[in-house]
Amino acid sequence: MTLQQIITTPYSALIHCLLLSAMLTASAIADERLEFFEKRIRPVLTKHCQQCHAADARNIRGGLLLDSKSGWQRGGDSGPAVVPGQPDKSLLLSALRHESFAMPPEERLPDTVIRDFETWIRAGALDPREGRAGPETQKPDLLEGRQFWSFQPVQSPAVPTVKSDWPQTPIDHFLAAQHSTVNANVAADATADQVLRRLHFAIVGLPPLPDDIREFRLTYSQDASLAIATVTDHLLASPRFGERWGRHWLDVTRFAESSGGGRSLMFPHAWRFRDYVIRSFNDDKPFNVFVREHIAGDLLPSGSDEQFNDQVSGSAYLALGPINYELQDKELLRMEVIDEQIDTIGRTFLGLTLGCARCHDHKFDPIPTREYYALAGIFRSTQSLVPGNVSGYVKTPLQSASHRESMKAWDQQRQTLTNEIKQIQKAKNTTVAKKANENTVPEDPKILAALQMQLKEHQAAKPVADVSMSVREQAAPADWHVHVRGDVRSLGPLVKRGFLSVASANVNESGQVAAATIPAGSSGRVQLADWIVTESNPLTTRVYVNRVWRHLIGEGIVRTPDNFGSMGTAPTHPELLDYLASSFMTEDQWSTKSLIRRIVTSRIFRLSSDMPSDGDPENQYLTQAFRRQLDAEALRDSLLLISGELDLSVTEGLTISKITTFDANYDHSTGSTNARSVYLPFLRNAIHSSLDVFGTANPNVVTGQRTQTILPGQALYLMNSPFVREQAKLAARNFLEGQSDISKDDSDSIDLVWMQVVGRAPNPQEITTARSLLESTQPRLQAWTVLFQILFGSIDFRFVD
Repeated sequence: MTLQQIITTPYSALIHCLLLSAMLTASAIADERLEFFEKRIRPVLTKHCQQCHAADARNIRGGLLLDSKSGWQRGGDSGPAVVPGQPDKSLLLSALRHESFAMPPEERLPDTVIRDFETWIRAGALDPREGRAGPETQKPDLLEGRQFWSFQPVQSPAVPTVKSDWPQTPIDHFLAAQHSTVNANVAADATADQVLRRLHFAIVGLPPLPDDIREFRLTYSQDASLAIATVTDHLLASPRFGERWGRHWLDVTRFAESSGGGRSLMFPHAWRFRDYVIRSFNDDKPFNVFVREHIAGDLLPSGSDEQFNDQVSGSAYLALGPINYELQDKELLRMEVIDEQIDTIGRTFLGLTLGCARCHDHKFDPIPTREYYALAGIFRSTQSLVPGNVSGYVKTPLQSASHRESMKAWDQQRQTLTNEIKQIQKAKNTTVAKKANENTVPEDPKILAALQMQLKEHQAAKPVADVSMSVREQAAPADWHVHVRGDVRSLGPLVKRGFLSVASANVNESGQVAAATIPAGSSGRVQLADWIVTESNPLTTRVYVNRVWRHLIGEGIVRTPDNFGSMGTAPTHPELLDYLASSFMTEDQWSTKSLIRRIVTSRIFRLSSDMPSDGDPENQYLTQAFRRQLDAEALRDSLLLISGELDLSVTEGLTISKITTFDANYDHSTGSTNARSVYLPFLRNAIHSSLDVFGTANPNVVTGQRTQTILPGQALYLMNSPFVREQAKLAARNFLEGQSDISKDDSDSIDLVWMQVVGRAPNPQEITTARSLLESTQPRLQAWTVLFQILFGSIDFRFVD
């Protein structure tokens, strides 16, 4: 329209024409934007993005769909991919630039393509494609999650009443009630020899001696319950108890004396944690105290040097993980350490796979990513690494009266030398001032130089305190951000430090708990430790009593001891598990020895391993005992005990014979080679061969249950290993030297050897076979050596009935 036409056009018509013109203009612009999308944007998305970000993709990366408008509007794990009109706030553009993420990952697209996407987004991101946004992400439902058995509060169930004289203890009543319900047949009791051998290996990890067997046979025949209780108390009081159960706990705490990885750095102070664990079991330290020392020992008050040193040594638990200290991306290294600590604590104490929530909400258990980073904030507020090109671990000086005395004497001597030097310097300055106008040379400075050298040497000889691996508080503890998809440089919202809602008491209607109260300037580790051992936490005691039950009975009530989540197995006897957990906290006062005594004095502990008629092949109802393979440490220690070579004098201290930077070429033939296996150097890249072949714990992970293997290499080791052959020869020599104390009759000698090695009397066929071997033409020592080695390789030696 011309200006004249506009002036002469009626007002309503004018408005109509202007609106029509605007509509035509908008339509033209929309057509241009649509054409731009079809020519410049859609082809790029189809070619480079939809293989991983389309509804029909085999594996949708990050939960993000880019084959529809609704897909990028909803976005993926990181939120909406495009913010129309705001390129700088659009994650898609950031990813194309390879800033926050890298899309496509294999190459960066040309700058012209990236500018096209910037233009498209700034113009409003017109996208005509229709399609579903993809499945809704299922957020963890904490209220629903708390209905799962392991997140329910621990109950104190009434002991069932049964019409049977079979039960001996409350434990047996729970089992007998189930046996009656399912009409299960129960095995007979084991023999005295079997029960005693079972007790010895369960509690101290060593076989009984022949005299022990003879005495127990007599007392067991008179009063089986009293005989078991008496031996149990004796074994629990032995220092060998802590060595056996300390090794079990070292499995769970992924203990090792080197870092692992390609170049495994040695930990010359890790042995203090090992000794602390053994000492704690021997002292029957309450388990709740034990746990607090693991997580916050460096922060707890102490009343003595011994208590302080114990607590600091306990905190080494957080520092013992398999860490690549040489990693040059220090922020990534820091988060790798934190992730390892969180995952280990989850499996050790809670029986949960917390590490699964690092990148996204846990897929199976009600653990949101936010709560993972609530825990991460606690450990980011904890210093575990010492900066450096190759990072180090924190070392805390230990306390002792002798060191304080040495420091006092050293400081007095330093002060004396310092004062003497000052006096000479003062006298010298005075002399120089008096003779300033005289052309004389100052006095000979040799005395002063000698004192200064003496002070320098004294400074170098400053007493050094013993140290322990540990952790300490960061200078500025603080909350931390969610890492989007676990990326250390993609920070999401800030999360307050706290714990797991699903395992906390006092949850409101929305499934949330009150925020943790963490004092200013504190990491929150003390509060975390208190939360883990609070009696209202449904996981900690269940997990621990299940671990103890598994070591004593052969299988856990929950047969996945490190996973009490939905991917683990349900308890076979849930009421019994809660009975053990509740009585452990109340009657037993968190005492491991009391819990062990409670279990081994039950009737179930003394059942035969022979399956009863119509028995349960998987022993779900616990109608018989589990036949168990000796673990690597018990097998080696037994060989040394029988040969007379076991060195029980090694009970503490560093046993690595030579500290080197890396562990790969460590020579295990040096050092205290005949000490109990728990004291052998335990290096991630150099496991002792006698332990490795029989499947010791993998120190890189929490190992609540070792893999049971029967491999040809094990039999070959027992046949051909110089170590085993040497033990057989020493056992034979020692046995023959002691023959004057027993009958010369071969039957008595054979019986004694069988009791020594396999803990029972030989049967007639075994006696005949043994006599045939001993009456052969080979030298006497050689014949007995062969007999011992045959028994060392036998099934009865390697298994406990």
